[in-house]
Amino acid sequence: MLTALVLGGCGGGSGSSTATAPAPVPEPPPPAPASLKVASGAISRVVAQNTSVRIEVVAQAANFTPSGTLYASASDGDGLMRAAVAVSSDSKGNYTFALDTQATKESGHYTGKLTIKLCSDEACNTAQAVPSISVPYDITVHSANSAWPGDQLTALTPWTGVPDWATFQGNNAHTGYVPVEIRPDQMQLRWKRGPVNSSSSGYNASISPLVAASGRFFAGSDKKLTAYQESDGKVLWSYDTAGLSNPGVNPPAVDNGVVYFAAGQQNTTYMIALDATDGSARMKSAMSSQWEHYLSPIVQDGAIYTNAGSYGGMYAFAATGDRLFFQGLPQTSMWSPASDGRSIFAYTGDALTILQPKTGTVLSTIRDSNFSNYVYQVGGAAVVGANGGVYAAAYANGYLNDGGIGNQLVRFDTAKGFLDWRVPGVYRVTPAYADGVLYAPNFNPYRLEARAETDGKLLWSWVPPQGSEISFHASPVVTKNLLFISTNVNTYALDLKTRKVVWSYPAPGYLAISASGLLYIQSPDALVTVNLK
Repeated sequence: MLTALVLGGCGGGSGSSTATAPAPVPEPPPPAPASLKVASGAISRVVAQNTSVRIEVVAQAANFTPSGTLYASASDGDGLMRAAVAVSSDSKGNYTFALDTQATKESGHYTGKLTIKLCSDEACNTAQAVPSISVPYDITVHSANSAWPGDQLTALTPWTGVPDWATFQGNNAHTGYVPVEIRPDQMQLRWKRGPVNSSSSGYNASISPLVAASGRFFAGSDKKLTAYQESDGKVLWSYDTAGLSNPGVNPPAVDNGVVYFAAGQQNTTYMIALDATDGSARMKSAMSSQWEHYLSPIVQDGAIYTNAGSYGGMYAFAATGDRLFFQGLPQTSMWSPASDGRSIFAYTGDALTILQPKTGTVLSTIRDSNFSNYVYQVGGAAVVGANGGVYAAAYANGYLNDGGIGNQLVRFDTAKGFLDWRVPGVYRVTPAYADGVLYAPNFNPYRLEARAETDGKLLWSWVPPQGSEISFHASPVVTKNLLFISTNVNTYALDLKTRKVVWSYPAPGYLAISASGLLYIQSPDALVTVNLK
């Protein structure tokens, strides 16, 4: 027991033992510094001289809350940018700084760094916690006389889910719509070559826009149909119609590896089909005609439909060359049939005729009592929209009396069988269509109009910036975010949200966007391609 007590006493604390001190509480780390990181990437643009383009710089904020209102001012070493900057933000912490280039800059290639100063006051005397951001730029200003900067033959890869540019205005509905989103900073000039046809303007001109499929494009010029390589513009093969008594080539269409076009005039008029790979003949079927020109045919479910006939009409052929039908129609030329995938539409100015595919049976006719057949030409095509809407104008009449006669943009309601609404103006080229909006160049008043398909109401308009721009060269082309439009001077890309020009090039022309990611500007002087991705 004594031993146990002694041991117990030893186990107890004594006055000389030291207590353990509590661990110190770590101080919290200092907050991360406020920052704005540019997320939109470097600026890279092509700009036509005497025009301005809108540039948007997007930055992601981290631990940054502006002190009061956020103002900004832009500067660069080349004096390319205007100082004014519009600032906006979203709920995700992204800030967008929108600014414009100077329209007065001389042609040339400019590289450097854009600095956007961030301020708490409109005069930009007081800096924000993040005083500035910067982003590199590479901008080329081109005049009509500028030397070609050199080819950029990057590898071509087709867009997923994007159809070929197969006929007039791209598809059988003639909407001019391509379902892609394009970043303006990725648009770079690719290659340039001489003209592929003798395109010109005016109601009596032969409209000869190209078509493209599977890495090739096809264009008619004078007496030849020629295939070219998209990657560099190299000629692959040509088909010459000089052997016909009255040779000539109308604009082509391409479908499933075959190119189709109407050739010749009078007693030697044919629908010709060629193998797209080597140009070998697939079929040659006779048609009747006088001295007209025709726009591209369309191909649907293995049948080819084209404007032709000595006194107006439409032919349909099987891929074998067998004639499916000929349907007589009012005597007009220079139009292309249209389709919604179910019916075939023929717009002849005086009426929209709806036909059954392959048989040619007339299902219904919707007349336009305001039409006068001054020139026996249409000069464009019907555009198929949604909910039974089909849109058109007597395009060729818009050229008469320097536009003094004018015409009307109309909507045909094919579901109910009547002409729904009219908009007077001078509409000389086929409009584009996407998502319930019709994009129609009007020559009087001179502007590009965005109109609602439901009632024709003007949603917004855009006027080209230069005084020398007095006409629209060809039909517009529209994507998910950009609208491409060509005047008699320049080709522009407009942002559909801001309605601002974001890219421009000093050449007019017929426009096309291929599934390979190329924009074509087909002018009377040259053919220019632009990389879109």
